[in-house]
Amino acid sequence: MKQFDWTRLFTWPYKVYAQLAFWIVVFFLYILLKEYPPRMTGIALICIILQEMLELAIPCYTQNLFVLPFLKRRKWLIGIVIYVVQVVVLIELLPYFLNAIGWLFAHLFHITDVVTNWQDQHFAFTMVAFTLMASLAKVAIDRLIRDKEQKENELRHLKAQLNPHFLFNTLNNLYGLSVTGSEKLPGMMLKLSDLMRYSLYDTGQHYVTLQKEVEYIANYVELERIRLSNNADIQLGIEGDTTGQYIAPLLMIVFVENAFKHFTTAKEKTAFIHILLSVKDDKLHLNVKNSIDPGYEPTPSAKRKGGLGMENARQRLNLIYPGQHNLTINKNADCFETDLTIELT
Repeated sequence: MKQFDWTRLFTWPYKVYAQLAFWIVVFFLYILLKEYPPRMTGIALICIILQEMLELAIPCYTQNLFVLPFLKRRKWLIGIVIYVVQVVVLIELLPYFLNAIGWLFAHLFHITDVVTNWQDQHFAFTMVAFTLMASLAKVAIDRLIRDKEQKENELRHLKAQLNPHFLFNTLNNLYGLSVTGSEKLPGMMLKLSDLMRYSLYDTGQHYVTLQKEVEYIANYVELERIRLSNNADIQLGIEGDTTGQYIAPLLMIVFVENAFKHFTTAKEKTAFIHILLSVKDDKLHLNVKNSIDPGYEPTPSAKRKGGLGMENARQRLNLIYPGQHNLTINKNADCFETDLTIELT
């Protein structure tokens, strides 16, 4: 399921709508949860709820607008002085402002049953409590947004490392075919066009449809099948319904590409790459196997390149699907196997 970006609620203009919705909810919660004198109905009830909401809202906004910015910049002395001044002003003047609201309602709607004695309330405690709660809530929200932005920056960096790497390998393959004048070149160029269109225009989103991601992998496998011809047993199996599901882009391709980059085989044996992708009960399962030659030893540079791609994939999985995935990599005598399960919900 495609996730909703909740941080948009704290950006302009959505934060205005979000705060209006919040205070509307507070308004109705006052009606449902707080007991008022039975005589208070209609306009009188609306008046007292408005007064109580302003008693809550005004210290929250003044705290976050005038005090919290200094505390965030570690200007403790200025922040504390402004905070004390703010609390004193609110304790002394806010009751008169709330009384004025009651007086205005009384004259506009010709009602007498309104509250105009807010000086008798315990303003000192409520002002301190509301300002502190407002600061804690604002700091917590800002921290969550900052952590999410940092996570997105890390993901963009990892994706930027993957795309050029894949393009470089594919262009090398096309160059080799162009030198020999291979008839496979037009088909490979068409597949590459589809792959690049997806990479450039679809993967900028946090999540893409699983169906598109599977088509991308199928195109890549077909591209490699054309290049390798009959030199390897290449199998791609897709099971289950991929419609209506979403996944982070360019996650699975790393494991598929790794199999094609590093497959080898002993003499007189058939090289193979077997890929099985299945979806069941909102869980995606990817199994990739490739043959290896027990006597083959890759060069140090090849080890580093392969390790970089796999490490990037691990990091992205940990960032996007913490606690929602299981990745197992096994190397046997003649087979390298990657098994990945992701909870898509």
